[in-house]
Amino acid sequence: MKLINIFRYYWKSIFIVLFVQYLSFTSPTTFDEMPSLEIPNLDKLVHFLMYAGLTTVLIWDFKKHRKSNSNFQFFVLICIIFPILFGGIVEILQSAYFAPRTGDWFDWLADLSGVLCASLWMRLIRPRILSKSVK
Repeated sequence: MKLINIFRYYWKSIFIVLFVQYLSFTSPTTFDEMPSLEIPNLDKLVHFLMYAGLTTVLIWDFKKHRKSNSNFQFFVLICIIFPILFGGIVEILQSAYFAPRTGDWFDWLADLSGVLCASLWMRLIRPRILSKSVK
């Protein structure tokens, strides 16, 4: 697949990856102006939602632009393993290079939970919509 087609077909996935990366590496003081909610472990919910959204968009784009289901291993690698590894690498980089950010393995577990829930949701609940978009 030509590089231009990758950007044309997967622009939503690329945008979400860049947005998650921005949120992960930006200094927390950037968000001081935002209203804060007094919800315990809100950051874990945000991690869950970010990676569930990323996985959903990856699966949606992949299914929409693939003409067959013959390459299941590639699907798993891109849509499930990539976000899991991406979340772990982000946590390592946060603790090593992006002070005052800190890496937290519970954040990575929230990422992992978001990836797994989204992949199950897209597999079990959304197959009719995905099969319509493949045509």
